[in-house]
Amino acid sequence: MIKRYLVQSWVSNIDDSKAPFIMTPPIYKLDENRQTLLHVVYTGNKSALPQDRESLFMANIKSVAAIPEELHDKNMLQFAIKTKLKLFYRPASLTEDEAKMAWQSLQFSRHQNQLVVKNPTPFYVTFGQISVAGKAIKPATNQSSPTALTMMVAPFGEQRFPLPSAVKGNVVWTAINDFGSETEQRKQSL
Repeated sequence: MIKRYLVQSWVSNIDDSKAPFIMTPPIYKLDENRQTLLHVVYTGNKSALPQDRESLFMANIKSVAAIPEELHDKNMLQFAIKTKLKLFYRPASLTEDEAKMAWQSLQFSRHQNQLVVKNPTPFYVTFGQISVAGKAIKPATNQSSPTALTMMVAPFGEQRFPLPSAVKGNVVWTAINDFGSETEQRKQSL
């Protein structure tokens, strides 16, 4: 028996509001062990997005399995699965080589019981791991965003993480690159 899925795809802003992109096909039928190529097309005004930094959006893919004919009259519980992926718009003026090195430019400081991370680059930097004196840093708690967004530092922005007051030592971190791989570790004294 071949499993079939109904799949819906779209792009949104991180707050789930409508984004200036469409994803095609927006809805399609997908058979087991098959693939479909999705295309993302910008539909907004060319000057509406910043040209000096990356912009962040979310690619949303929702799928639900078809109910087999023999189960149509049966009681069952069915789930729809929704996957959200970070989707970055990078202006043509920003190069891939610069993006590869952005994570190495992060600046770390302590402010009371917080680790302050400043990003002086035009690229988003997502942490793979981050620790101070060997103790893992937890996601920022003052935000209602998912961990995938709180473990990231926006272009020309800063992110604050809770830090126990007694912790002193080196900050050790890795980042997630454009291909989803983790970089080598980097170290800086705090």
